[in-house]
Amino acid sequence: MSSLTYYKVFHRAVMNGSITKAAEDLYITQPSASYAVRQLEEQLGVRLLVRKSKGVELTEEGRVLFRFVEQAFGLLQAGERKIGEMKSYLSGVVRLGASDSLCRHVVLPFLESFHGNHPGIRIRLTHGKSEDLLKRLDAGDIDCGIVHMPAGDAVRVTAQRTVRDCFVAGPAYARLAESPVPLKELVREPFIMLSAESRTRSFLRAFLQTHGLELEPEIELGNIDLGIEFAARNMGVCYVNRDFVRTELETGTLLEIRTAEPVPERSIGVVTAEEQSLSLAAALFVGELSDHVGDSA
Repeated sequence: MSSLTYYKVFHRAVMNGSITKAAEDLYITQPSASYAVRQLEEQLGVRLLVRKSKGVELTEEGRVLFRFVEQAFGLLQAGERKIGEMKSYLSGVVRLGASDSLCRHVVLPFLESFHGNHPGIRIRLTHGKSEDLLKRLDAGDIDCGIVHMPAGDAVRVTAQRTVRDCFVAGPAYARLAESPVPLKELVREPFIMLSAESRTRSFLRAFLQTHGLELEPEIELGNIDLGIEFAARNMGVCYVNRDFVRTELETGTLLEIRTAEPVPERSIGVVTAEEQSLSLAAALFVGELSDHVGDSA
């Protein structure tokens, strides 16, 4: 028998006031239960129970030990209940990474329904650019992320969505929205752009370089939603995911500037670490988020 079994027998004997009843509860023989109590007493070097004709009583040392044993088994039972809740998706923690813009436009609509279906699962959201999130994923700091592709070989891509970027500006730039504009003319306009290390800016830079062009922004921001707001106030041209400005384009707050050279598509993806084992809650979250991203493609 293990030491844990000795404590189980001791705990049940005290609760029942009888070693025989403890044996019945634990589906062992009465001699085995008596042996377990003796072994525990020998290990601790004290008498724990006094055997009497009607059962057993605690010694002073036994009373001290029982208080701790009762707490220990209470914690074990609480742990088992918590695991049961996690298996039923009643509780758990999910660590998600996403940029501010992807969180607002992609994750938030999904989180609203997920939280309604699984209110006991807590979400810990980490904000950051795709490069930073991939590093955190590799370090095990987050369970999953939504990033701009490509994501590299060390991750598992569970879903992808094709996105289309576009150039937008406020009503003061209406002349540019009348017909397709050559890129070499468009880059002469004032531009509002994300920071140099962002994937969106890197993608635009690579696109322009294929046409022999370079671009230096007049305004540089760390948040695309601010860029959209600046563009709506006629402060320059902004390069943005078209889905992020769908409402502004429909209302005329922003105008789309079509280019003579077509803007290539790119994609975003849901990623997890290749070698990482996900909790039940995280696995459920990743599965449903992947369905959401894939269905919205």
